[in-house]
Amino acid sequence: MLVFTRALSAASFASHGFLEFPKTEEIGAMSGVELDAKGNIYVLHRGPKPVMVFDKKGKHIRSFGDGMFKVAHGLRADRQGNIWTTDNALHVLRKFTPEGKLLQTIGEEGKGGADETHFRSPDDIVFTTKGEMIVADAGNGRIVRLSADGKYLSAWGKKGKGPGEFAAAHGLAIDKQDRIYVADRGNNRVQVFDVTGKQLGIWTGFGNPFGLLVYGNDLLVSDGDKNKISHLRLGDGGIAQQWGDADVLKLPHLMARDKKGRLYVAEVNGKRVQIFDHKE
Repeated sequence: MLVFTRALSAASFASHGFLEFPKTEEIGAMSGVELDAKGNIYVLHRGPKPVMVFDKKGKHIRSFGDGMFKVAHGLRADRQGNIWTTDNALHVLRKFTPEGKLLQTIGEEGKGGADETHFRSPDDIVFTTKGEMIVADAGNGRIVRLSADGKYLSAWGKKGKGPGEFAAAHGLAIDKQDRIYVADRGNNRVQVFDVTGKQLGIWTGFGNPFGLLVYGNDLLVSDGDKNKISHLRLGDGGIAQQWGDADVLKLPHLMARDKKGRLYVAEVNGKRVQIFDHKE
């Protein structure tokens, strides 16, 4: 269930509490959060039963994935309602049904690589309007583009500090025009590309990006180092606002939003998912 507490001032957002986990479950570092088209809430944490599912009212429904993950990291739902995860240490993407049945594994479990069939520490994944998959292959410092059925299409990037290079391609976001936003964690910037890898922009000046989320006309950027969230204008990457501190956020990581505009933030050090209501 959703546990509501005293609202905290946070620019255009106000915190109304946290997702409540079953008291019988051991909760690890919180990595990802996602909502499907029905409003069900999925969270990914680094503990037993790492994928946990809640209904739209915050009631725990089920958990799955126990014993499958080494370092749980990314969590996404595709347009068909399938649940995708990334495992940073086992170098794979996994596709599950909402009930937790494993449908597909992409990459070779436990073996990292930089060819067309392997990843090295994949961190995040997003889906284009055509259903193609864009993968942040952090350990290789590259972005990998896959077909909807998981076949390799193309890749771009390498380790480095130059344009189109990455210290760590960590978090991803994508907008309705299929512009891809990459959190270049360690290089303190967001890089913007089209689906072919053509560079569209490099945005800096806000901090060190961990997670990204397109929210209206802004790109929300979580900074786990400074425990803050920045709003960058999609038009030019300029800072619209920043909020948060160590009293409000405990290493914010990946984020999601629901149809009502509520923001869900997975907090690694807080081992929690905090929910913020948007203030008009």
